[in-house]
Amino acid sequence: MTRETRNPRKGGITVAVLVISTSMAVVLAAVLSHSLTERKLNKRHELRLISKNASEALVEYGFAQLKHKFENQTNFTSDALAPGGPDEVAMPSSNEFGPYFDSSESIIFGGVVDDFGSTLTYIDPANPANEFDPLRGQKVYARNIALYAKATVNDPRGGPNITSYVTQKLQVRDSPLFAHAIFYNLDLEVSPGPKMEIHGPVHTNGDFYVQGIAGVDFHYPVSTAKDLLWGWGTDEGSAQGSGWENLQRGHIRFKNRNDDLVTMKVSGSFPDSTKSDWRTYSSEKWNGNVLTQDHGVEVYKPAAFADYESDDPSTPSYDPVNSGHQLIEPPLSIYDSDYNETIEEQKMSTKAGLYIKWDVETGTVTAYSRSGTQYDISDLEGSGSDYLYEIKNNAFYDHRRYQWIDTLELNMGKLKQLIEAPDFSSDETYIQPYYSPTDTSAPAKNSTDWYNAAYDPASLWNGIVYVETETSSSDSNDQARLNYSGVRLWGGETDQTGQGIPSRGSDPGMTLATNNALYVRGHFNADGVMHNSASSYNSATVPEVGEVPVSLYGDSITIQSVNWNDAVTSKKPTAASTEVAAAIVSGLIPSNAANNGRSSGGVHNFPRFLEKWSGKSLYIRGSLVCLYESEVDDSAWRIDYYGAPARNWGFSEQFLSGTFPPGTPLLRTYRRVNYKSLSASEFQAAIDDLPWNSGL
Repeated sequence: MTRETRNPRKGGITVAVLVISTSMAVVLAAVLSHSLTERKLNKRHELRLISKNASEALVEYGFAQLKHKFENQTNFTSDALAPGGPDEVAMPSSNEFGPYFDSSESIIFGGVVDDFGSTLTYIDPANPANEFDPLRGQKVYARNIALYAKATVNDPRGGPNITSYVTQKLQVRDSPLFAHAIFYNLDLEVSPGPKMEIHGPVHTNGDFYVQGIAGVDFHYPVSTAKDLLWGWGTDEGSAQGSGWENLQRGHIRFKNRNDDLVTMKVSGSFPDSTKSDWRTYSSEKWNGNVLTQDHGVEVYKPAAFADYESDDPSTPSYDPVNSGHQLIEPPLSIYDSDYNETIEEQKMSTKAGLYIKWDVETGTVTAYSRSGTQYDISDLEGSGSDYLYEIKNNAFYDHRRYQWIDTLELNMGKLKQLIEAPDFSSDETYIQPYYSPTDTSAPAKNSTDWYNAAYDPASLWNGIVYVETETSSSDSNDQARLNYSGVRLWGGETDQTGQGIPSRGSDPGMTLATNNALYVRGHFNADGVMHNSASSYNSATVPEVGEVPVSLYGDSITIQSVNWNDAVTSKKPTAASTEVAAAIVSGLIPSNAANNGRSSGGVHNFPRFLEKWSGKSLYIRGSLVCLYESEVDDSAWRIDYYGAPARNWGFSEQFLSGTFPPGTPLLRTYRRVNYKSLSASEFQAAIDDLPWNSGL
């Protein structure tokens, strides 16, 4: 009988299969385990990114709140942002950040709000971090407000929560209005015939239209909150220059980082903001000296003032948002429905240490201190250098306005004497107190109590004069245009006896503002000895010895030369070269406003003229600022009644160095600085270091 035996090779195969299967299972288990671990790690990494992004988003949310607060008010206590404080930074709603965000374990809060320092901070253009800063090369008042954010996200798999901590500062920067050679709140149009050299920073909150026959050179940074465009500011042909003018093809040049002037013109064309890669193109070409909205430039404006908006052509009425005009308007009653405390604080009328009110209908002129105390200036009315003011009916004919102009003549030399050297020896050498004729408590005239009640420049003068023109006329046209009147300044020549500019106290210089049209006659804050650009004493930029900073604000501002004669009523009377050292803040009528078919005249015609200046020069040493549309003098620009001067206009070195007239408005802008991720301990230390130590 044969016995069956087992094949030893079969058993070996089975064992091998088992070994291999086991090994594969082990490897597969390891792979699966690694895969699961990898998924967990990836998920945790994803949650960390979510947490980090959420913390950064919280800071951005806080910045939006801070910016809104600082745009609508000027004064804050140091602990205003503390939890429970009046301006506490709020958290967003719980559903803003997705399903993993744990709002109950997240927080955002602000740090200490420091006062603005009294020292200007220089934005150094040599610092690479400032290359694309619109304010580089300028001086600003800056304060940094820290925001702290903690963002927690939950792990949907049940793992521990993940928390990120960050801090960043919002730099609130207030830049003096006259830190720019040219500043426009409206569209800025530059289209001169002769070559134009602009020395000083230029900014507009509107579009920037530029061209020139002989060219324009910008030697300092240029910025616009909208677009830089080559050409006219309107499609209406009749409003293009003097009417249907051809495009001007002269070179438009801006500085680059090497201080070279680089033209905008390329092979006969002028690439501008309409170019698809404009941001990169302009950055590489001018290295941050030309900045537009594509570079993040924002609107500069005083706090609480609404953005200017041009007329909406789709509506039948002319309805621009002309909020900047409030700066030169009389103060409102606290009971007025339009009253806004922050705006009122910034009005020149509210700031004024000497307030003069003129009713053009009745001829009444009164004076007040900042507190509202009335003074008697009736003995200061008269003709000539010994008097402060004179009312002239039909003083001269303004061919731009097509009207005879009634004027309140203000003698700067006499004001200088009254402020700098009041003298009780005569009724005409000091500002007397005012008492009602029926006031039985009035002290005897020329008594000690009488003199003590007089206007005291040592305590009341702050360098700011406001002249309110009002009309008691019931005629709506008179009310809108103030009876076709104007305030005219004279006697401002600095090297003539009995003339000059009043200046007293720790804040030297003078600011004069009016809600009316303003006329400036003759040399003003200058000696009339003019030096051209070939001289190191260039009168367009270099202050004279002893010069004080001055600014003038008006609904419109017209320069009348030293040769002006009221008796000449024809168009284009002959001018003489004239020198003015002052910042000019005025309005304009935009190109084709209300379909009038007229140009604004451009910045080269921003100061208004009534004379033939052919062969004569006008030197303006200061700053040109357009904040609003003119409302009182709403006459459109034309060229039939005057001939333009040789425009020797420059940015005053006083302003460039940070010396400004009294009460200069501040323009508020913002910048994010000093971003930093924190550890939990660093975050807690930051909380503990806050003066109120909320214990969060």
